[in-house]
Amino acid sequence: MLGQLEAHLIDLLKASPLGSRLRAVDSLPDTPDKDLVKRWGVDAPAAYVVAMDGTLSQALATPQFVVVLVARNARSHQAARHGDGKTIGLYEMLDAAIAELHGGVAGNASWEVTRYQFMQDDALRDQGLHVALVLIQADVDPPQKDAVNLADLLEFHADFDIQPFATAADRQRWAAEDHAEPAPDLHSHINPQEGS
Repeated sequence: MLGQLEAHLIDLLKASPLGSRLRAVDSLPDTPDKDLVKRWGVDAPAAYVVAMDGTLSQALATPQFVVVLVARNARSHQAARHGDGKTIGLYEMLDAAIAELHGGVAGNASWEVTRYQFMQDDALRDQGLHVALVLIQADVDPPQKDAVNLADLLEFHADFDIQPFATAADRQRWAAEDHAEPAPDLHSHINPQEGS
């Protein structure tokens, strides 16, 4: 469900008038913070989509996503926020994102914007980046058991650093991260298709 919703939101933004003014519309990269700020600086102006915590009831799932809007303009901080006629500014991006997403339909979800927020962070400011978050949510059918298609488990591998029937003292040594032995005591590699 979440993967499909994220892909549909990205497609919705890419196809919008806002998407045509951005260098990147993608899912939020899973990189360390310092690398993320650098990437945002290269990609700006950009929009990134990421799932947040949602809620579930018996009949309804309410997934929440954040659309991260990133603007940058070398001319000035005013141009980064307001735009300069050539490069879109953060306020213009925010207006366009809200207009597109509030009531926007992507996949089987009709989205509603519930909030927006400006990020105030020294690391962003030092890079000349202006960032806003747009929180959106939709009410959708929760995943159904017969509709979930999990791939087969192909392989399982585990390393045990203490033997399964070790003493309590050995377990305490392991919990304290005292790894006296240089290599795992036991390896287990199982391929379910072959039996073990």
